Parts: sequence; C-alpha cells; structure tokens
Amino acid sequence: MVATQDVYDVVRSSPAAVAAHDKAGWIALFDDDYVIEDPVGWQPVRGDDISGFWDAFIAPNDIEFVVHRDWIDGLHVVRDVTVVTTLGTGLQVSTPAHLRYELVERDGALKVQRMAAHWEVLPNVSQLMRPRATHLRSMAAMNASMLRNLGPGGTARFVGAIRSVGKKGKRAVRAYLGTRVDDLDKVIASGNTVTANCTVDGRPAAVIATLDRKTRNVLDCRIYTDLIE
Repeated sequence: MVATQDVYDVVRSSPAAVAAHDKAGWIALFDDDYVIEDPVGWQPVRGDDISGFWDAFIAPNDIEFVVHRDWIDGLHVVRDVTVVTTLGTGLQVSTPAHLRYELVERDGALKVQRMAAHWEVLPNVSQLMRPRATHLRSMAAMNASMLRNLGPGGTARFVGAIRSVGKKGKRAVRAYLGTRVDDLDKVIASGNTVTANCTVDGRPAAVIATLDRKTRNVLDCRIYTDLIE
C-alpha cells in the first residue's frame, strides 16, 4: 500500500520544481502517459507538448503556489491554492485555483498521470487588461510567448478556455448539493467542471463536479473530506 506521505511528497515536488525553474525535474515527475489540463477547458497537454507548455507559461515567469488546504483520496490529491505569478515585467497576477493531481505507481515509483488546474481564464486575463504601459507590455509578452511555443492554433484554443459552464453551472451545482454541504465558497467554473470549497460535518472539504455543457446537468460530483494536516 502506498503511504500518504509518499503521495504528498510527489505532489509538493511539482511547485518546488516550478519555483526553482527546474524544467527537467518537473517533467520527470510525470508518467509517460501523462495529461495536463491547465486550465481545465483548454486542450489537454500530452506527449512532447509538455516542453512547449513549460516554455510558454512557466519559464518566463516566477510562480508561487500559496497552499491553503490539501485533501487526499488514495492516489489523488486536491489542493486549494492561490497561484501568484510574477511576470517578466514585474507585474503580479493572482489566480484562485483548485488543483487535482492523479498519481499512478509505475515500476515502483509514483508518477503524476493527470494534473488538472481549475481556474477561470477571464478574471485572470482581466488583471492585465488595463491602459497602463506595464500591463500592455505584459499582455504583449504573454501573447508572444504563447504564439512562439504553442503556435496560433494552441494560442486560440487557450483563449477559447474562457468558455465554461459559467454561472448557470455554478447554480446547478449549488442546487445539486443542497444541504449535503455548508459554506460553499470559492466556486470556480472551468470547462465542463465546477469546483468549490465547503464544509462537511464542521470540517473543510472540496467539491469537484462534472456537468453536461449543454444542459448544465451534474453528471458526477465528488466531495473530498480527508484533509492532509
């Protein structure tokens, strides 16, 4: 049986490698058959695309993950975080997010098979959309980095991640949960999912719900209650 601490150590290694700008170390955390959804709703990153993803979004910036809480379920870890990104221009962007890591044991070693980052693109990009020189330079630099490393198609698909189940999806999840949870907050719609913090039996918990994009019906809803303390 895999120890909780071993799972947690792998998950914590990811932001540590990002902070250290250790590209090789970060890539080595992932399984050969990995999937990165960052943000959820954008085209998943697979295969050799991981290098371009790093070069587009991580390499030019200094990124800090402010961790508020972690929950574990077997080989899965859900993190409630705020991602603070300092761009090359010095401008800071703060992004509320929920991160889900799904690990797999491969040849005696734990690897990240899937990493899903739930955050909303529009509030993130809106922090750069101000008529000031620093903001304009930051937006131009970000667009240039994406075009250089992802190409026009990848850049367009990233922008397309603005579309999600939105406010209607959030309302649908609130209605679906009803009285099962208390204090629902930090509700995030990304792609066809809604994530949130809540309270279950007086203890902090996390929700990840998957919805039908057209009907906004809840197809699956998981509540994570096992805190890592």
